[in-house]
Amino acid sequence: MSEKKPLKVLRGITVALMGLTVLFTLMGGAGTSCVAFGAENYESMIALVPYKPLYQLLVALSLAAGVWGILITIALVRGGRHAYRNALLMLLAGAVTAGVQMGVSQAVRGAAAPVNVRFYLTVFTLLVFLLLALPGIRKRLDFSQPFRDGKASAGGTTLIVCGVVMLTTRWWAAPTHTAAWIDVLRTPLILGGWGMVLFGARLLQRAIAPSRKPAVAVSAWNTTA
Repeated sequence: MSEKKPLKVLRGITVALMGLTVLFTLMGGAGTSCVAFGAENYESMIALVPYKPLYQLLVALSLAAGVWGILITIALVRGGRHAYRNALLMLLAGAVTAGVQMGVSQAVRGAAAPVNVRFYLTVFTLLVFLLLALPGIRKRLDFSQPFRDGKASAGGTTLIVCGVVMLTTRWWAAPTHTAAWIDVLRTPLILGGWGMVLFGARLLQRAIAPSRKPAVAVSAWNTTA
């Protein structure tokens, strides 16, 4: 049973939100590694040295949740028996790890940025997915089935949004990260960001192009007839 247009739009939005949350989870895990393994090298992070084992655990859990989140995001588009359930579990795990890190950072050094942004985004996405469990929506929005008509548009939009976030990391992350961390990841972020934007644009092009093909085919048929 095909989904109606409003449900397709809703599914596309949730997929994009999930993709963005997964990206922040992965980037959060990578970004925390500088504190987890070298807090003593940064004056503003000295207070976190006794908590390095905890932060190392949070890095591992965040990266694991992010990698799992990539697979879940793909399943939300392609359809999977446990896609929705797994999305809830991943978001819950992401919210817990981000929440613990935010609480410790705020208590020890008086600042929680930028993990607080990741925490709020993850909680917001989790709430959106919980709202999808409402009876009126859950029965008609089936993530176990492939997102046939909106697969390319949802995937393309998600990739473009994530790509833009990666390309602009240098500006929005600079106030809370050292220049050394940004310089180390600059090339991967730029290459990955442009790759996502270009591939996402290609997917959106494919989503639009099919609507033109039937008209061309009919026109060609009439001409030969």
